[in-house]
Amino acid sequence: MAKTVQKRRSAVGQALVDEGVITPEQLQRALRVQSLLEEPKRLGEVLIELGYATRQAVTEAITKHGVGIRLGDMLVEQGIITLEALDMALAIQRGRGVRLGEALIQLGAINKHTLIHCIAHQAGVPFIEPTLSMIDPNLLRGVSPSYLTKHQFVPFSKNEEGRVTVVVSDLNNNDTRQAVDEMYQGNAIRALGPEEAICSSIEDFQRFREKAEDKSAPDVQFAEDPVVALVKYLFSQAIEQRASDIHIEPMTDKIRVRYRIDGVLVHKTDLPLDLLPKIISRIKILADCNISEHQKHQGGRLLFAYGEKEIDMRLSIYVTVYGESAVLRVLNKELALVSLDELGMSASMMERYRTDVLDLSTGVVLITGPTGSGKTTTMYSSIDYCNDLSRKIITAEDPVEFTIEGITQCSIFDKVGRSFEMSLREMVRQDPDIIVMGEIRDKTTAQVAIQAALTGHKVFSTFHTEDTIGGLLRLIDMEIETFLISSTVISIVAQRLLRRICQKCSAPYMPSAKEIQAVGLDIAEVRQYEYYRGRGCNHCAHTGYRGRVAAYELLVLDEEVKEAILQKKTAHEIRKISVETTGLVSMREDGVAKVVKGLTTFEEVLNRTPRTFDMHPLRQIASNTTAPQRATGDKK
Repeated sequence: MAKTVQKRRSAVGQALVDEGVITPEQLQRALRVQSLLEEPKRLGEVLIELGYATRQAVTEAITKHGVGIRLGDMLVEQGIITLEALDMALAIQRGRGVRLGEALIQLGAINKHTLIHCIAHQAGVPFIEPTLSMIDPNLLRGVSPSYLTKHQFVPFSKNEEGRVTVVVSDLNNNDTRQAVDEMYQGNAIRALGPEEAICSSIEDFQRFREKAEDKSAPDVQFAEDPVVALVKYLFSQAIEQRASDIHIEPMTDKIRVRYRIDGVLVHKTDLPLDLLPKIISRIKILADCNISEHQKHQGGRLLFAYGEKEIDMRLSIYVTVYGESAVLRVLNKELALVSLDELGMSASMMERYRTDVLDLSTGVVLITGPTGSGKTTTMYSSIDYCNDLSRKIITAEDPVEFTIEGITQCSIFDKVGRSFEMSLREMVRQDPDIIVMGEIRDKTTAQVAIQAALTGHKVFSTFHTEDTIGGLLRLIDMEIETFLISSTVISIVAQRLLRRICQKCSAPYMPSAKEIQAVGLDIAEVRQYEYYRGRGCNHCAHTGYRGRVAAYELLVLDEEVKEAILQKKTAHEIRKISVETTGLVSMREDGVAKVVKGLTTFEEVLNRTPRTFDMHPLRQIASNTTAPQRATGDKK
């Protein structure tokens, strides 16, 4: 069996040898180690653990040499399927005479959309998910929809050399290949796309033709400029799929379009590279940028009409070796303020946060985490809870993201002299009860927060640290006296956003032993519960996730923790004291509890929460939580 494994899986290693990343001797040793392992591991992982290659080098080799790597090996090395799934699929392939991809889909190891992506990558052709709005209408003139349906392809675009990019559903279909060659006299470039998208495009074209031929119907015409329609489609799809960013990136032989959805980049489609200048020019026109400048980075803003709404987008143009790359940040002004009960804290944690933190009249409350972890949402929800007629709440923010009735809010604007430092000085003269500082940036702003708390104010602010204990140590590192920290800081909240399992395609699954061990839990105990994950569908952009839920860590400082701060104990010692005396639940444990509740997966918890070395037993973690009513960051 070991010899079979070596032979079958050496293509990835050979790609690394060809790139000069590893030597042939290192490859042979890694293959021997891989064949002797009790629990199967990907060759790339073995090479990384042996110190022969980096993860980036493995990924780049697979990307560059995809054409020469078998589909199963590529899927395994990219972590899309497991070695066990590949072996089972190969057995099905041999027994039933089906293709490997079909066998993997039957097993539920991969969804059809992801499989097509990988096949396109392996074949070295673009992946295009066509719609009628994206297709150059000139290529459809005089073409029969029934002919396209019969041969399962659609023309997509035409370059300056006269070559037509054609999207097919099967690269190995000889009938399709022959029909394309006959229509374009061998002057076509094939791209791969989902059969459903191709059929839908042809059906839309058929309906368009019928309307155009109906004499009683109003005159129907294609958009005058196909690039205008294409850009409009890409923007509309991004908004419809709740994307926060649109990435239009030139590659060596294509344009890659990706959307950031729920914090993760998702491949939407590829486009022919010759369309790049036209697409970038169209976006520059919308954002009022210089369309004749191609050597300098540019930025701009545009308002995109989506239905009856205008969506604000911020544009960044970055000049790369392959051309200009565009990233647009989608700013949805209609995001609703999330109530405290909708944040996603467990019932016990929420009760403590209300009673021991928010209901207190003085002290500093810090909400910490990296960019994009939902800190602002939690802070606004907390402020809204404290907002009543008996309190004056004033803010200094950069910028104001939510407006709340009854609160005095200020956006920082340096150009007119309304700086953060000046605003902080003036806001204390407004007779506030609660002061909200958008972010503690440095020693000066930290001192302002501490001094405001010492004079009887309640202070809310955000911070960029990994966890709650890190927030305390960061203040000490800013040279804030430990007695001031212990006497003013009442609580630190740390958080991360985990993607929520798509409810449309949720299915039971059992996590692997490797996942369970990586989290730090007992395998036998974990397997007493049921778990779910998304298979991938149109509703979730084939990711298996839709929306997000937060994992929280709430530290309420008690006398023991304050004493540990005064003594400048280590992070490990302060965390141990916090767990023993305050009942601190780590973000990873809170995330695991949400896995047990069927909200997210172990994979998300592993990828997005800091490691906890001393995990509580799973039964204890699960019993201390209840499912939240709605996910933080789920834009519904």
